[in-house]
Amino acid sequence: MAQHRDSARESILTAFQELLIDTSGSGASLDAVAKAAGVTKGGLLYHFGSRDGLETALIERLETLAAAEYERMRQAPGGAAAYYVSLAEYVNSPLDRATLAGGTLARRTPQARAVVVEMRRRYFEILNDDLQDPELARATMLLADGLYYDATTVAEPFEHELDVPAFLARVRPRAVT
Repeated sequence: MAQHRDSARESILTAFQELLIDTSGSGASLDAVAKAAGVTKGGLLYHFGSRDGLETALIERLETLAAAEYERMRQAPGGAAAYYVSLAEYVNSPLDRATLAGGTLARRTPQARAVVVEMRRRYFEILNDDLQDPELARATMLLADGLYYDATTVAEPFEHELDVPAFLARVRPRAVT
């Protein structure tokens, strides 16, 4: 029974997340979320209590997924920067979807905005630890943003596709011997 409860809760949360993304938040009413999740509004309220409870749960999902991502970045064999700019496993991942929904919430709620800002700060910190240069860390974030934009809007390779490992080898600080 607890597994069914957890499954229903996750279905509702995912429906909310996807409606936030698909409608820029305007179509994510409790009624619409319940309908998309295949539950009654009463069932939704049983699991989350209110719209605030639903938003808090989505923010918690985002924080949990982001924390796991920070660890993957730190442990990446090719370094955090190479990991961060490789989008093959990121686009449409659970973290990507939660981040998009969190960004929609961030435009309206201080709690979500604080989480999104903290995510950017943490990514920067990890990249700066890897690259040992705050300007390179920020440039790497912007590079990844541009690659993400290309991957999610145009969805086809750029005429002169970036060789990320070669690029990073050129910008990564040289070890002092």
